[in-house]
Amino acid sequence: MAASQPAVRTRSLYFEDFRPGQRWTSGTRRITADDLAAFTELSGDRHPLHTDPEWAARTRFERPVLHGPFGIAAFLGFLHDMGLAGESVIALLDTNWRYLKPSYVGDTLRCTVTITRCRRTSDPHQGVVHRHVVLENQRGERVQEGTSAVLVGARGTGPDPAALAPGTVEWGSALAELLAQDEQFTAATATWDGAIGLRSGDSEVQLRVYLGRIIDVARRTPHGPTFTLAADELTWAELLTGERNDLVARMMRGQFHATGDAYEYLRLTKVLHLITDAARALVRAEEAHA
Repeated sequence: MAASQPAVRTRSLYFEDFRPGQRWTSGTRRITADDLAAFTELSGDRHPLHTDPEWAARTRFERPVLHGPFGIAAFLGFLHDMGLAGESVIALLDTNWRYLKPSYVGDTLRCTVTITRCRRTSDPHQGVVHRHVVLENQRGERVQEGTSAVLVGARGTGPDPAALAPGTVEWGSALAELLAQDEQFTAATATWDGAIGLRSGDSEVQLRVYLGRIIDVARRTPHGPTFTLAADELTWAELLTGERNDLVARMMRGQFHATGDAYEYLRLTKVLHLITDAARALVRAEEAHA
């Protein structure tokens, strides 16, 4: 995972400038009484939890709470301040959000944005950049967390490195080429017949393995996967761009989960480690040519 970059950018970033594992940290913003009043007027949400100190005092919050969506608005402002919402941005595509802790007047917020996946659209002049977002307060507590995808313009029309989008057929095909040269993978799967699904977020690719060789790479194989290794996009990005391959530790922490044949999943832990080694090699090769 790349070190966090706090510096404000003075130029727009285009699709080709983004890579999974990039991370930016914003400056800070102190929440004021004017912020609460302005967001109340803008949203029209005048629930006493936000507007009546006496009513709020009778709740577990004890004092007026900022509206949850204020955090999303603050995130968009942080993007602008960090130079990540320049002229290359075409459209915000989604926000998927969790509200973890309340925010109050007087709190100070900071935002961290991590790139998790990049894929070009059917229009080769633009691409989708997936982002994981964390909002923290002055105590380092996560108050909100979510994901947000954005459509951005591209300088060229590709082709793009396979390492940009784990879980795609292009990524799986690049893995298969590397694994065909890996004697450890060949030996570990020499007697195996099945398919391994690799799922990142909502994108899955399946590797059909027969007696030491990957014979098919597809979104769906004829008999389906023997098992599927799955995690969210952030977990994959951290695994593939981190200092070491800590797949097993992440599996033990429950960051990865499996569906299908649990016995085969556990039996092929070494194979999964070799597959993720190859995926990490794709990242290093792309970085070397960047």
